[in-house]
Amino acid sequence: MRIAVTGRPGIGKTTVCMKVYNALKDKMRISGFITREVRSEGKRVGFKLINLSDGSEEWLAKVGKGSFTVGKYAVFVDKFEDFLENVEPDSDLLIVDEVGPMELKSRKFVEFVKEAMEKENLLFTIHYKSRHWLVEEIKRNFKVYVLDENNRNRISAEIVEELG
Repeated sequence: MRIAVTGRPGIGKTTVCMKVYNALKDKMRISGFITREVRSEGKRVGFKLINLSDGSEEWLAKVGKGSFTVGKYAVFVDKFEDFLENVEPDSDLLIVDEVGPMELKSRKFVEFVKEAMEKENLLFTIHYKSRHWLVEEIKRNFKVYVLDENNRNRISAEIVEELG
């Protein structure tokens, strides 16, 4: 089953991934990563990647200027690509949170996702406004859930049922 979750920022895409992970981690081998907001004094200051296999973390982006930027964030493409080296795509379920503008700055990530899309049992989150060709391909080839305040808890349970 190939599933993609989308919705506006802050709606709970990463939370859905973590609920699915926690519900299935004792039943199957899960790999991939999630992307967590980092906040300071109530303001979002960046994003950290967390490897679901080993718990390792790396910065994806922080407020500031850099070689690659998305909005007010400097994107650390080199760090992201090094982080991807330790993400094992061969598992019973691969979670990729997120296929979005920051991650798509990396050609290595685009290749990682293209190769992963040939597998079964995928759970991706996708940026809701992106028109990148890879996001469009995911939309065509995956079952897509659009999260909102009313359905996000129910959708987590549905995905667990479909993948479990």
